Amino acid sequence: LMKKFTLVFSVMMAMFTAAMAQESIDFSNGTFDGQWGDKDTRSMWTSADGIQIVSTDANSNEVGSMKYYNSKFTLYINENVATPIKYTITVPEGYSLTEMKVKNSTMTHNAWIDYNWSSYSLHNTTAEQTIQFVEGENAFYLYGQVGRTIYLTSLTVTKTGEETAIDEVKGENG
Repeated sequence: LMKKFTLVFSVMMAMFTAAMAQESIDFSNGTFDGQWGDKDTRSMWTSADGIQIVSTDANSNEVGSMKYYNSKFTLYINENVATPIKYTITVPEGYSLTEMKVKNSTMTHNAWIDYNWSSYSLHNTTAEQTIQFVEGENAFYLYGQVGRTIYLTSLTVTKTGEETAIDEVKGENG
């Protein structure tokens, strides 16, 4: 009976996969740089961990479209730039993007996010949308009415190589 228990326990434990440590990015603890835009927006934001977001127009020129205001990370559809605005997120070595959450600032702002061939509508709602990142895909597009804003409410990254669960247990041969 003990041999069967040991074998079953070993097989069950070997089925666990390594879980990686996730962390949510603190938008208030970052710095803005790059090109200026309307309403005191900038084209580049960098976190204390080295995670960077850069906004560009359709011609790949940096365009000011982000700011942290009233405890919210705001994505602004610049009055001098037609949409879409492309946001590219770069993470340092050892990290990967996991998910982000976005929210419309008001129900009357028509906006939507395109990411990895999927569209996340923010039309007539202030409900938060969760977008799961696909490995290797780090850019999304914001469309909407000029002069409008949405909020990037959270950005989660995974630190790779840092296990937080059992990966494998080797048992003795019976």
